[in-house]
Amino acid sequence: MKINFNREQKIGLFAILIAASLYITINYLKGKDIFGTTNIYYTVYESVDGLNATGPVFIKGFKVGTVQKIEYQEKSENFLVTMKVDSKFSIPDSSIAQLYSSDLLGGKSIRIQIAKGDRIIGERDTLQSQIEPGMIENIAAQILPLKDQASELISNLNTTFVNVNEVLDPQAKKHLAMSIQNLDRTLQNIKNITSNLDQNGPEISSLISNLDNLSSSLKKSVVVLDKGLGNITEITDSLKTADLSGTVKSLKDLLLEINNPQGSIGKLIKTDSLHNSIDVLVRDIDVLIKNIQDNPKKYIKISVF
Repeated sequence: MKINFNREQKIGLFAILIAASLYITINYLKGKDIFGTTNIYYTVYESVDGLNATGPVFIKGFKVGTVQKIEYQEKSENFLVTMKVDSKFSIPDSSIAQLYSSDLLGGKSIRIQIAKGDRIIGERDTLQSQIEPGMIENIAAQILPLKDQASELISNLNTTFVNVNEVLDPQAKKHLAMSIQNLDRTLQNIKNITSNLDQNGPEISSLISNLDNLSSSLKKSVVVLDKGLGNITEITDSLKTADLSGTVKSLKDLLLEINNPQGSIGKLIKTDSLHNSIDVLVRDIDVLIKNIQDNPKKYIKISVF
């Protein structure tokens, strides 16, 4: 059986379809799940800057729900955030709803960090909250100290320049100009010295060569000196090991024996008898030699067989 609609009925049916579509679309844009089952959870933040209603809620990077609404609580000065999460996800009671930066423009989202536990949070319970500093906040936290240091540095520089201007009176500026002129003359003299050194390069090279030869000769002399010092060391070592005290004692005893008039050597040295006897013997020998020369036949007989 064919159903026929008149013009008014067709317009009414079309209006109903349009209204239903608008309702579904608007609720979808608001983050409401018309056809699925969801659980309501709450969390509290001190600040919700960048977080919007209908914002996404993630678990391990997967979207599991949306932010339904954000309410300001005047008594605690905090924000109560209502979240709708798919009912098929079980959330332990020690899990944390973390507010974090989801893009470079400062947009915020919520991710639920699932914790280990057996007790599952019930619907319309409150999750623990945490705010993760965003990239912009981190950059600002690092730049602000640098800004303060730069401001302090600029202030110190301004103070320094003021003090320098106060110190540099006309007389001081004149002295400073003279000092700069003297420094310029000194640099010019250094330049002239280096130029002279360049011109006298061959003489300097010859001098360096002579010094090198001298150092070589000194090295050879040092080797000879080392040998001499080695010999002296051997002599000193020999003297250390020698019985010098015994030798000195023997010499001392010999001198005492010589100086003793009662000893044999002392009698020979101290008395005149030996000297007189030797003198007489020498004279007798001299007389005998003279007699032999004068009358050799008397003392030398030659027999011819």
